[in-house]
Amino acid sequence: MYQFKVLPWQQLINASVITLVLASVIDYGLTLILPASSQVQIEAVLGPPWGLLSSAAIDMAIGILGVIILERVMEPRRRIQVSTLWGLVLCLLIALALRASLPIPGLFLGPFHQITIVGLLLGVFSKGQQYRR
Repeated sequence: MYQFKVLPWQQLINASVITLVLASVIDYGLTLILPASSQVQIEAVLGPPWGLLSSAAIDMAIGILGVIILERVMEPRRRIQVSTLWGLVLCLLIALALRASLPIPGLFLGPFHQITIVGLLLGVFSKGQQYRR
């Protein structure tokens, strides 16, 4: 429990907010610049049967982006550890749940569901592999 209390929460929150703002801006920007016919084709690809797989891939990319941003946000004297990565997963999950409750249009960031957790875990821990030792 002590290790949970001493996590760099401010940097984890900052990294997750920056990650979700960046992902939301890209997602919303794509809806503005892509023609309607392309958006329909993308929505068809994101639907069944490939919907869960594409959602997991998008959430994995968000997890990877979260670790990259965390590496930039963390103080140079602090080392990222496995507990820090778990804290990042928690912050990203909360941020994604809050984002899903807002009426922000987009193509890729959709509702929050169980595959979101799997995608984030895969993304954070595949990119943070060097910190697991």
